[in-house]
Amino acid sequence: MGLNRSDRLRIRLMEFCANGVELLYYPLLYKKYEGLEKKENVRYDGSVRRAAIDVYRKIDDIATKKPLLFYIHGGGWVSGRRSVRRSYCKHWADMGYVAVTAGYDYARGETHRDFLRQIFAALAYVLDRADEWGFDRNRVVVGGESAGGHLAAMIGAMTTHRELFDELGVDFSYKDTFKPSALLLLSGIYDPYRSIDTGFPFIKTYVSAFAGETYKKLKAHFDGDERRLTSPEFYADGDFPPSFIVASGMDRLLSESLSLYTKLKSSGVPCAYFVCKGINGMHAASLDSVHGKYGKECFARAVAFMQEALEKSFSDGANAA
Repeated sequence: MGLNRSDRLRIRLMEFCANGVELLYYPLLYKKYEGLEKKENVRYDGSVRRAAIDVYRKIDDIATKKPLLFYIHGGGWVSGRRSVRRSYCKHWADMGYVAVTAGYDYARGETHRDFLRQIFAALAYVLDRADEWGFDRNRVVVGGESAGGHLAAMIGAMTTHRELFDELGVDFSYKDTFKPSALLLLSGIYDPYRSIDTGFPFIKTYVSAFAGETYKKLKAHFDGDERRLTSPEFYADGDFPPSFIVASGMDRLLSESLSLYTKLKSSGVPCAYFVCKGINGMHAASLDSVHGKYGKECFARAVAFMQEALEKSFSDGANAA
């Protein structure tokens, strides 16, 4: 059980290279926003190196509760810069959301359970501050891209199948009451074990890091409980949150998005599927929502989808009260 020295070295190299490449994307995603209040590098857990969040909202009447976007960065579970997602979150804040982007530690021999514990700790920290930051706990969109899309979908799976909190050893103070109003899933991975067959670059290394096992040992679990516990698509039934699923036309992981969409559609879950092309057609390039033609269209459709989902969530909450 566990990764060998060669695996760990390869994962560290992937971390270094991937984070370097992300810096090249930053100027392509940048746009200046006026009238936004920001809180950056807010620590939600002092014992975890990358346990920090950034918060953005319009400077206006805080008495009017806004919806929340809780966004999780990708990076194959071994990399990812929270700062590169700030522009995307500011774009949502400019649309009237309180937008939060959350960081978490990289895989260096840990397992997916560690990521989930950290992400749920971040989510609880944010939900605790609903009144202070001026958002409505009953109108929450959880989103993410790539590996972050997997973690966002796991939040959807676990909050609709609450037995998973105990099975995965995750403590979440809102586990009996919280469910996302909707999910925003960009170029995600919804069955990590299945994704190994997609041909996505370095996917075997990413999934080995995710599971904390060598690829040889991973194969023994392809049809076991561990796969069931790590794959949100297994829980894509009628209780799953409404989901806006974005794929990229030139992405080897496109099949992951299509598979989840098909499963949700057959389960009767409100969902939409959008394929980005052109400069937005590369993996997770829909993050550029202000420059590319398809990125702009994707964002506009996502906003419309979320508005409908949030209105229904608000209506359901009012009826329940």
